[in-house]
Formats: sequence, C-alpha cells, structure tokens
Amino acid sequence: MLTIAIIGRPNTGKSTLFNRLVGRRVAITLMEPGTTRDRIIQQGEWLNRKFWVIDTGGLVTAAQTPIEKEIEIQVELAIQEADISLLLVDAREGLNPVDTAIADRLKRRKTRFLLVVNKLDNPQSNIRESEAAEFYKLGTDRLFPISAEHGLGVDDLLDYLFAQFPESPSAERHEEIRLAILGRPNVGKSSLLNALLGEYRAIVHEEPGTTRDTVEATFELEGRAYRIVDTAGIRRKSRVEAAIEYFSVLRAIRTIYDADVAILVIDVRAGVAVQDKHIASLIAEKGKGLVICANKSDLLSEDALEPVRDWLREVLPYIRYVPIVFTSAKEQRNVQEVVRAASKVCEQGRKRVSKNDLKELLPAFQAAPPRRGAEVYAVKQTGDSPPAFKLSVTNPKVINDAYLKFAERVIRGRFGFEGYPLRIRVSR
Repeated sequence: MLTIAIIGRPNTGKSTLFNRLVGRRVAITLMEPGTTRDRIIQQGEWLNRKFWVIDTGGLVTAAQTPIEKEIEIQVELAIQEADISLLLVDAREGLNPVDTAIADRLKRRKTRFLLVVNKLDNPQSNIRESEAAEFYKLGTDRLFPISAEHGLGVDDLLDYLFAQFPESPSAERHEEIRLAILGRPNVGKSSLLNALLGEYRAIVHEEPGTTRDTVEATFELEGRAYRIVDTAGIRRKSRVEAAIEYFSVLRAIRTIYDADVAILVIDVRAGVAVQDKHIASLIAEKGKGLVICANKSDLLSEDALEPVRDWLREVLPYIRYVPIVFTSAKEQRNVQEVVRAASKVCEQGRKRVSKNDLKELLPAFQAAPPRRGAEVYAVKQTGDSPPAFKLSVTNPKVINDAYLKFAERVIRGRFGFEGYPLRIRVSR
C-alpha cells in the first residue's frame, strides 16, 4: 500500500492537507507553529484505492530545544517509512530559506519527493500555477499548486501519485483488533507504544503532555494483527487551559469510540487519581473493553504486586471484571502481556451465549427473586461488544440497581466476559 509523508517547515498547512487526504479531521490544525509533534499515520482512499498518509512536525533549520530535536527524528523516520514525500510550502509567505534547506537535504539524500505549493485559493488552475512559479527555484521540474483548505488541486496531486505507483497485489490481512492507549499525562503511554513496536515512533520526553495528537501504528503478535493508538494524556477540565490541549483531550476521548479495547495506563508510583477513575468510567460508559496497565512496576518488589492488585480493585470497584497487567515499559517488561490480555478481552466481548446455556441461569435468578411476586422467567443475549442481555420479568418495576448487580454477578460467574461492561435491561 502506498505510503506518503507530508513534510515542511512549521505552519505551511501540513495537517490541513493530511486531513484533506484522509477525508476527515484527524490531525490538529491551529495557527500555532509546532502543533504537530509526532508522526500521525492514517489511512486514506482515492478512487477505491487505499493508501497511508504520515503527518509530521514542522522542521526548522537548526533544532535547538529537546522537542525540536525529537521532531526532527520523527520526520526522518517518516521519510524512511514513506514511498514518497510531499514537501509542502506556503505560497502566501513566499519562498523561505527553510524551504530551500529542506529541499537541498532531500536532494542530497536522493529522497523521492514532490513539491506541493499550498494556500493558493484561486479556482483556476493556470492562475494557481502562475502564482506558484517562484518555487521552481527549489530545483524541481514539476510542482503542484493546491489549496488544502478548499481541496483545490488535491485531486490532480493524487492522480499523479497513483500513476507513479501502480497498485500491487496486497497480502490478505486478518481482521485487526483496535487498541487505544489512554491515561493521565506522563504515565508512560508513549513508552508502552514504543516498547510494543520495537521502534522509536512516539516521542518520549519528561515534559508532561508531550503527545498531543493521537499516534497510530499497526503490528502483529502471534499471528494476530493490531492497530494501536497512543493518545494525549487526559487531564481534568480545569487543567485544560490552552486550545491545543483541549483538542488533544477531545481527540483522545473520540479515540475511545473507535477502539475495541482500551488500555488504561496507570503509574503505580503515583497510584490511582480521580482522573484515572474518570477515564475508566468513561470507557465503561462507552461500552468498550478495558485492560489496566499498571506501569513502572519495576519500582515495586515482587511481594508488593498482589497487594497493589488488590488495592487497585478496591479503589476501582466498578471495574472488578477488568484484567490488571503489571509492566515496565521502560525495561520492556510484560508489555506483550498487555496485548495478549487485550486480545482475550476482545474475544470475551464478541462472545455469544446459546439459548440453552442461558436457560441454565434461570434457577439462580429464581432462587433469589427480585421481590416477592416477581420472577425472572427468561434471559436473552441481545448484543455483543459490549455484551448485552435482556431479563424478562413478571413485574419489571420492582427491579432495582442492587438486583441488576446481582444479575451481572450471575452472568459473569457462568460466562466470564472479562474486561467488558455488561448491559442488562429488563422487560415483561
């Protein structure tokens, strides 16, 4: 599958073009240089042909700060991954020395790239071409004048790309399990992603909130395909001050909707905070599978692990059904166990119980009726992922929350459904 990297200096519209190519708003786009830090990878489709697009952070001539140096590493990795790069420049600002430096670097390395001139909003292609003419000084034989914001010229760019890279037969892939890494800032989410992938994909830095966008990757473990998303740390609303962080948190929350299983990373040194409880309840509310990743466990003794496990279940009582895996992402300890646990949770969520097996639960329900004069006379599974059930009761009005919790214990005691919330409704 064709892989395209979008590179350039800050604020040329890389994320806007990325969003345009993938057909939805994925990358954060604000008029703040350096908004995109990590490589953001998403799939797009053009004329029934799928392709990968990598958005990158803005390059500067001489990286000085730690974050600028990390961004430069990420851009280099994106160029290596891609079949072709799009060097995006800003027509409104004109030719910039940084554009020249980037183009010279690409030519010295003999990297295949196309020059794309952005922010040309005239609908007539010949006028856009004329307005972009000065960028031929970068030494390219052809350029593509576009407006990423309005979509002008983007179709011509895609047509040219696919003409240069004819489609090759792709290997059949198994259905992917979609995982989301969630948690408060600086608990080791990006370190976990890097350890799983065995490569330096997400920026790992001691500055809380380093990951701003969601960072996607695919990998295989024991013959099974996974798509994993690392998200920005979710903070309490009172701590979300800047617009950039607000959109990062919003993106992380939306990631929950797209996941099969969420991996909630907790720093065992810091313990469980109110925000961890909020994230866990949000995952359950959205009906998603969950695995607790108790990270930085290298700082605990072996004797402390079980007491900590018991304590976690004590402070998170509403997720007693969730597996807990102790990891050290820094030392790459037990990271694959997190994925194995998530795979089992996914299978549990998709499980369907036969009618005959459900009938076997009736004696347990009838032995502890919800109230005198009321009786559960049928149980039916109505959905999966999350598992959903209907209790048929002679008098549904007497069913209270305590009885629904009892019904959940009965169902889990027989069928498990580890890691997933259960949905139980009652009717006559």
